[in-house]
Amino acid sequence: MDIQVYIHDNKNMESSTKIFDLLKKCELEFAVEVFGYFRSDSKEYIANVVGEKVKKLPHVVIDGERVGGYYDLVEYLMNKDIINYSGEPKWKMKNN
Repeated sequence: MDIQVYIHDNKNMESSTKIFDLLKKCELEFAVEVFGYFRSDSKEYIANVVGEKVKKLPHVVIDGERVGGYYDLVEYLMNKDIINYSGEPKWKMKNN
C-alpha cells in the first residue's frame, strides 16, 4: 500500500495524531506531506499536490485513491478487512 498523509503544520493536530496512531497500530508504512510553514498552504497549491480539491487537512490518499480524514480512514481499513469495528488490526487478533 502506498499511503500518503497530508497535514497542516499547526491545524487539526489531534486528527493527524489519530491517523498516525491508527496506521502505526496496523503496522502500515506511510509518508507525510506537511503544508504551512515550509510549503504553501493555499488551496490551489494543496489541490495540485494532492491531485484534487480537499476541504480540510489532514487528508489520506492510499494507492492514489482519495480516502479522506480519520473516520474515512477507519471505514476504508474496515472495508479492506484490515481492522475490526473496535479499530484493532485483524492480524493481531488472529495471532492471539
